[in-house]
Amino acid sequence: MTEIAYLIPGVGLDEAEKNRRERIANKMTTGTVTVVDVDEGPLTIESGVEEAWCVYGAMKKAVEIESSFDGLVIGCFGDPGLRPLRELLEIPVVGPAQTTFYTAAQISDRFGWLTILDSTLPMSHEQAVEYGLEDRCVSIRTVDAPVLSIDHDSDELVERMITVGQRAIEEDGAEALFPGCMSLSFAQRHEEIQDTLGVPFLDPARLALEQATVWARHGIVASRKTYPEPSYDKLGALL
Repeated sequence: MTEIAYLIPGVGLDEAEKNRRERIANKMTTGTVTVVDVDEGPLTIESGVEEAWCVYGAMKKAVEIESSFDGLVIGCFGDPGLRPLRELLEIPVVGPAQTTFYTAAQISDRFGWLTILDSTLPMSHEQAVEYGLEDRCVSIRTVDAPVLSIDHDSDELVERMITVGQRAIEEDGAEALFPGCMSLSFAQRHEEIQDTLGVPFLDPARLALEQATVWARHGIVASRKTYPEPSYDKLGALL
């Protein structure tokens, strides 16, 4: 069985929510998924400061658990630490945003996503540029949902995502959409939102976990030309 770590680079989720995500994740892929969180880091990742802060703890934990897993998914849509984690690890490392962006670009000419807060808009635009898809990304809109306030059973949140999604389609020309937050992804309301909007509404959690499982099964890892190994003799405190 392919073992996948879903690494949450923060400390804000309680045990009940981590267990809920693990149950959901194991229904998404043929691999076996274990939700792992870090020992230190921010409660949530809603700013550039928190994103930078979380990478240190994520690297330490990833190195610690690597031998127990065949692949790793970063449990944050910002893909924090994607490059250093690929440099450090010998197993596949998958970022949900990168996976979802390129999937959206394959099934549509123009796509967009729903992020959580106005404060995350600059980081979202930066991601589109980083992945070379800024011309295809025509819409990034917020649903005003701080991570710690997200209620996965909230119909009001779903209605808000639908309303904002409709604007992205009608006013911005988006032909595919997705939630730009893993807490929104784990609400698991994609099908009803997609049925209402009439365009693909992708699930970043499902796509990232499936990609990690496929890569692990087929021995696909990051190129050392692109992600060279670090100088381990300088990483004593980290490792």
